[in-house]
Formats: sequence, structure tokens, C-alpha cells
Amino acid sequence: MRVALLTFVLLWLPGCATAAPQAVPDGLPANVALASRLLDAGSGIPQPGEPAPDFSYTTQDGTTHTLAELRGRIVLLNFWATWCVPCIEEMPALQRLAETYGERVAVVGVNKLETLEAITPFAQRIGVGFVLVPNPAGDISDRYAAKNIPLTYFIKPDGTIGFVQLGVMSYEQAQEQIDRLGDLS
Repeated sequence: MRVALLTFVLLWLPGCATAAPQAVPDGLPANVALASRLLDAGSGIPQPGEPAPDFSYTTQDGTTHTLAELRGRIVLLNFWATWCVPCIEEMPALQRLAETYGERVAVVGVNKLETLEAITPFAQRIGVGFVLVPNPAGDISDRYAAKNIPLTYFIKPDGTIGFVQLGVMSYEQAQEQIDRLGDLS
């Protein structure tokens, strides 16, 4: 009996850890992913010079993307929540960066511990165009040690962390870090 129960648990648990895509809620903006999952469960807080821990997210059309696919571009990996006033204040600067740099810089917002039901009205109201990734399991924010938010990791084109910004940043502060990490002119 114990062996059968252990076998069941070992086969069942991996499926539980994978957030399967959900049905698309009415009015969900196209830039909001449906599910996410940490791929690099390593340990320790990621530091500048180290590889950025990989994760995946599934878009509304069922396509799964990974952070690693964004290599060759600078990535602003921003951790946020709908209840976080400083996060909301920072969103327009992030959107402006996404518009200014276009394909040269990717802005990805990973939500901390909230469901699509909480994110949907926020995404409709705030109107940003960069990817918003729900992470209700909190595995991605835990891996990146996003206890206090907003928190932004600037990831260099080679996939390593170039800079970490805790707290609200202005457009100009972010632009300075982007310019420091690579010539994108």
C-alpha cells in the first residue's frame, strides 16, 4: 500500500507544479499570459554576472515562451502586484521603455502571487503593452528573491544579470542602466 501511495504521489506531484493554461477570461488583454512555471529551481539569490534563472509562460494562443528565448536583447524583468502602489507608479516608465526601444529591449512583468482573476481588471485598466506574467504559485518571484516589490532585474543580451533595482525607478534611471549594459543605438 505504501509503495502504491508513494508511486501515486511521485507521479501526481510534478503535474501539480506545472501551471496549465486556463481558459481566457473575458476581456483579458492579449499581452497577459495565462500560466507560468519556473524552469531553473537552483538556489541562492541571482547576482549580477550570474545567469538569469529561466522560466516559461504560456500566451493566450497556447504558445509557451521562455526567458532564455529573449537572449540577444536586454530584458527588464519586473516583479509587481496589483496592490503595490509603487509598482503601478512605475508601469508608465516601463511602457515608455518598451515603446522607445522596441524589439531591442524586452520588458516582462512577473506578477507576485496573484491569479488571472485579480490581474485581468488591472491589466484592462492600466493599459500597458508589454508581457504580464501571472505567477500565483510564486515560484518565479521566490527564485528571484522578490520579497519587496517593485524589483527589476536588468538582464544582459548574453542572459546574465547586469543590474538589480529594488524600488521604483524612473524612465531615465532605467535608460541609464540599459545604455550601460549594451550599445543599442
